[in-house]
Amino acid sequence: MHFVSFVAMLSLPLVASSSGAAKATSTAVPHFERAACPVEVVPEERIDCGVLIVPENRRKADTRSIRLPVMIFRSRASAPAAEPILFMPGGPGGSAVAHRRSGKGIKLLDDLDFIVLEPRGARFARPALECPEINAIAGERAAGRLRGQQAVDALAKAAGRCRAALSSTGIDLDGYTTDATADDIEDLRRALGYEKWNLYGISYSTRLMLTVLRKHPSGVRSVVLDSVLPPEVNFDEVATLNLLRVLNLVFDGCAIDRECGAAHPNLRERFAQLIAAADRRPLKLPLEASSTGGRPAEIRGAQVVEAIYSALHDVERIPLVPRIISNAAAGNYQELAPLVKDALGPSSFSWGLRYSVWCADEFPFENPGRMAAQLSPALGLGGIDEGAAPPEVCRAWNVTAAPAVENEPVKSDVPTLVFAGEFDPDTPPDWGRQLLESMPNAHYVELRGRSHGAAFSACGAQIIMAFLRHPGAAPSVDCALKLRGADFSLSAPRPQP
Repeated sequence: MHFVSFVAMLSLPLVASSSGAAKATSTAVPHFERAACPVEVVPEERIDCGVLIVPENRRKADTRSIRLPVMIFRSRASAPAAEPILFMPGGPGGSAVAHRRSGKGIKLLDDLDFIVLEPRGARFARPALECPEINAIAGERAAGRLRGQQAVDALAKAAGRCRAALSSTGIDLDGYTTDATADDIEDLRRALGYEKWNLYGISYSTRLMLTVLRKHPSGVRSVVLDSVLPPEVNFDEVATLNLLRVLNLVFDGCAIDRECGAAHPNLRERFAQLIAAADRRPLKLPLEASSTGGRPAEIRGAQVVEAIYSALHDVERIPLVPRIISNAAAGNYQELAPLVKDALGPSSFSWGLRYSVWCADEFPFENPGRMAAQLSPALGLGGIDEGAAPPEVCRAWNVTAAPAVENEPVKSDVPTLVFAGEFDPDTPPDWGRQLLESMPNAHYVELRGRSHGAAFSACGAQIIMAFLRHPGAAPSVDCALKLRGADFSLSAPRPQP
């Protein structure tokens, strides 16, 4: 799963080494300290920064403390709303604070303060659960130089070595779970002195925010969930099928569009032929050596599918996918090559965080046989692995399994706004819609033509702001109803003027 951002900057130092957590025990936490921003920010904007200090493992009395950067982007309003909003990123394994230099692109600042908390174990947290060797292996897999069981075995061995290295520094990997981060969020609310606040999660962090609702509902005024990953779904059992669902939407959408269907007939079959041909003989694409790690990439079926998967996250490119596939099947790689190039290179994830969360919260409840079926050549996707962590890796990572409640639906009456994107290849709309069964005050909005991160649009921001002003009322969704969706006629040749 690729499931993947403000008063002047404060100058107090960030007191923590780059290699470990603070030595203080749980008796000194949780609390918030002002500190320098974790990244360079625009000096003229009002951005407050600090660190949240919390126990590494709340289940152990002698646990040490860890430090999590916090950025508070101050509202542009003359009289901001009393309750701010906390945003957390997808992942798990991504950073919340990386590249957040400015609040100019954050529309919600027109009404309220916008807060981000670095997840425990992420890049700017101390400690950070980094696994450089796994990042490198991810790059080898992306370039097609490491495939199949050989790639899985390499990942498992690297995971074992990274686990040993992190543990040798005193890190307690059992402390890095969704449940623990949900407690961090509650501790931050209390430390900052808010009676209630609003929560905003996307992709994996929708599961995180649902966990907060389960554990700490009294501090939550409202919740925005975009591209929902409910705790009860077993992602790795259906990860590739989620992608296949969207590919079929594209194939059918082109077929029923008169111009697209005429220009690209039998698109599903041409796609299958393209993937099969690439698996027989790697495609020769014009890729610079710098983009492939200095060595030739082997562009097989999985790499082609990964490139199309990437395009399906881009609203502007979705209508062009039929043309990209059709041209590539005919040997014209002009539009495919840049997509392949963008998917190459090493990963920047904090893999130790990803594996600690996933192997505790997801893997224990998943069926390995169904997970293996997602790699079947019979799916016609080149054996691509869209799962978050193979079973072999989770066995090597060897963290304590989460309790059964972490795999159960969350019941809550907190006002909730749920977004889904029609062409989301990671978290299908049905996953967002099913929250309505256990959340009576949830409002579901599906945005036609959009993908993962559906609400990251002018229409999405408009609906969110209306909801946050009056969470007890159904928000106006007029802009969503006006969306036409993907115009596949754009894949057809345009008449020359």
